Amino acid sequence: MLRNVLVTGGSGFIGSHVVDALVKKKYNVTIIDLNSPKRRDVKFVKGSILNKKLIQFLLKKNKLVFHLAAVSDINKVKNIPAMTVSTNVMGTTHLVEASRKAKVKRFVFASTYYSYGNAGNLYTTSKTASELIIKNYNLLFGLKYTILRYPTAYGPRNRNVDAISIFVDRAIKNKNLIIHGNGKQKRNYLYVEDLGEGSTIALDKKLANKTVILASKESIKIKDLAKKIIRLAKSKSKIIYNKKKKRLDDFTSHKIYIKKKNYLPGWKPKFNLTSGLLQYIKYKKNK
Repeated sequence: MLRNVLVTGGSGFIGSHVVDALVKKKYNVTIIDLNSPKRRDVKFVKGSILNKKLIQFLLKKNKLVFHLAAVSDINKVKNIPAMTVSTNVMGTTHLVEASRKAKVKRFVFASTYYSYGNAGNLYTTSKTASELIIKNYNLLFGLKYTILRYPTAYGPRNRNVDAISIFVDRAIKNKNLIIHGNGKQKRNYLYVEDLGEGSTIALDKKLANKTVILASKESIKIKDLAKKIIRLAKSKSKIIYNKKKKRLDDFTSHKIYIKKKNYLPGWKPKFNLTSGLLQYIKYKKNK
């Protein structure tokens, strides 16, 4: 059985939790990232996925790939559009091409829930384009893949740019929670530990050449999320609406319909939104 796995972006927020889950399942993990990993019991190579020679070297022994490296902060993407396309699309293409030549047995790609809708920006476009390239490599060369479409993750090690991390941080400090727009836009949130553990199921033979989503079955309005966080944190914070700052490319999950068969089969998250938020609030308070 293949046990050597290359994880691109394995030092990042979601990537580090995928690494945790893989190590727990006794896989031999090698991380390639520009930043050092969270743990020391895995092999780490500092470098970029755009470094073709380095990727070719790493794929000599690693025949399973989890590709998570990407420009992923949608608030920054508009300031670095060319870099986003270069890293997310061309980086994926170079990695897929190297995987084809190295006879990789499974290429697992971290995509996005945003691809089910029309909103978003170059981040969504780059992920959707990468999905199509991966599928073409399967069609033309037989490269086996699994595409995982992630919703918005939250939990320990985050980058503090998503609504939950910002709201929790401010609620703990009893500061007002600022909502851009009317707060009616919906999001699907998943605790990052669940996301990491669910991702490892992608290596199942039944998921070869499939696109599946890891997500909770319910979404929540941003204004209701803010109220929930204030209540769970026992905060004195107030909610302030800034309707002038509504994002033009904002995404709302209630406008899309996802078939049951598109969800990751045989998997359920351990945390619902309430238990996940309580876990995260406790983590933040003890940090």
